[in-house]
Amino acid sequence: MRPFALFIAMSAAALTLPVVADTVATPIATGQFVDADQRHQGAGTATLAQSDDGRTFLQFVEDFAVTPGPDLEVWLVVDDAPATSAAVLESEYLSLGPLQSPEGAQTYEVPSSVIASDYGSVVIWCEDFSVLFSVATFTPATDS
Repeated sequence: MRPFALFIAMSAAALTLPVVADTVATPIATGQFVDADQRHQGAGTATLAQSDDGRTFLQFVEDFAVTPGPDLEVWLVVDDAPATSAAVLESEYLSLGPLQSPEGAQTYEVPSSVIASDYGSVVIWCEDFSVLFSVATFTPATDS
């Protein structure tokens, strides 16, 4: 078992976003990170959520972990299941900025000009070497 492959069950009913006090967000899509290959591994949950004030966030919950690497970024990708670095680059993508940490909960705000439902996945991308580390394919969130 990989030391960072921790999985925690969570309800998709509502998330409290840590970056904005007193903001509750409704999940609109979720995905589970998977390994890109044996050297570039990821696990955990990614959730796209819309706050009560209309903003959209991407949140990784406590179970998130990825192989550490140089210059890792978080990208939304139109392709719903890019399996290779080339597939990521052939698709349209949007950087949400540097990865905050290789593990644990973190939140990224999606620019208001972006239609989040246009993106089929989120990837952890190494900008220095143009390498895919992990991908989570989004599926629409369901009320539970």
